[in-house]
Amino acid sequence: MKKIFLIVALAMSLSGVNIIAQSSITYTKSGHGKPVIFLPALGCNGSVWNSAVNELNKKFTCYEISIAGFGKAPLKGNFSLERISKDLIKLINEEKLQHPVLIGHSVSGFLALKTASENPGVFSKLIIVDSYPFAMASINPAVTVEQAQQQAAMIRNMYLKQTDDEFRKTEEMILPTLISNKENIDTVLNWMTASNRNAIAEATYEMASTDLRDELKKIDCKTLVIGTWKGKEQFGFTKESAEKILNEQYKNLKDKTIIISDNSKHFVMLDEPEWLNTQIIRFISE
Repeated sequence: MKKIFLIVALAMSLSGVNIIAQSSITYTKSGHGKPVIFLPALGCNGSVWNSAVNELNKKFTCYEISIAGFGKAPLKGNFSLERISKDLIKLINEEKLQHPVLIGHSVSGFLALKTASENPGVFSKLIIVDSYPFAMASINPAVTVEQAQQQAAMIRNMYLKQTDDEFRKTEEMILPTLISNKENIDTVLNWMTASNRNAIAEATYEMASTDLRDELKKIDCKTLVIGTWKGKEQFGFTKESAEKILNEQYKNLKDKTIIISDNSKHFVMLDEPEWLNTQIIRFISE
C-alpha cells in the first residue's frame, strides 16, 4: 500500500484560451520571443504555471497548456498520453513554432520525455520537473515492466472504484506531501476533484507502467532535470538519494543537467516559484 501511495503522490502533479478542434489540449499564449511550452501535472489546470509564465512572458512567447480531463477541461473520447503527444506536435506545426522549449511537471514530465524521444529535432531544450522515465523503478530499482504494469493496474482500479468522497479523502492525504502551502493545496485539490476520473486513472497507469529509460537515447536536445526530496522523507528520500535515483534514471540521456531543490516539495512552481523561475530562465538563456 505504501508503494501505491508513493506512486500516486509522484503522479500528482488566463484569459484568451485557444481551443484546437477535436484536440486533447487547449492553451493560452502570451509574450513575445522564443517559444516555451508548459505542461501541467496530473489533474492540474495549465494555470498551475502562472507564476513562471508571468515572469517568462517578458522575454519569451509562452504556451500554457491545459489537458482535457484534467481540472475542469472536458474530456471527449478516450484519454491517452499518445493522443496528447500528437496534439502537441500538431500545435507546434500549426503555430509554426521553431524549436520550442518544452517544460513538463510530474506526469507531464514523462509526457515531455515521450514526445521529445519520438520527435527528434523538434525541441531546442527540455525542462523536466520532478519526473522519472520509469516511475516504479524510482521506488524499487529491481522492478520489471511486467511487475510495474500489475502495480499500475491496481492503482488505476483503485481510482476507478473510489467514490467521489473516497477520492477526495485520498487526495487530502496525499497533497500535503506534495505542496507546502495550504491555499495551494486547496487549489490543486479542487482541480483534482473536478477532473475526469478516467483521465486520472489512465494517465497514472500509463506513466507508472511504462519504461522510457532506453528511449532517452533518442532525445537530441539539452535537458534540465529538476528533482525534489522534501515531503518524501517518510519513504526514505534524502537529497543525496534523490540525486542518485535521478542520475540512474537519466543515465541514457546524453546532454543533461540535474539539480535538486533544497526547500520545495513536488510542486516546485508553487512551493519555490522564484527559485524555479531563475533556473528555467538561466537554462533557456544559455
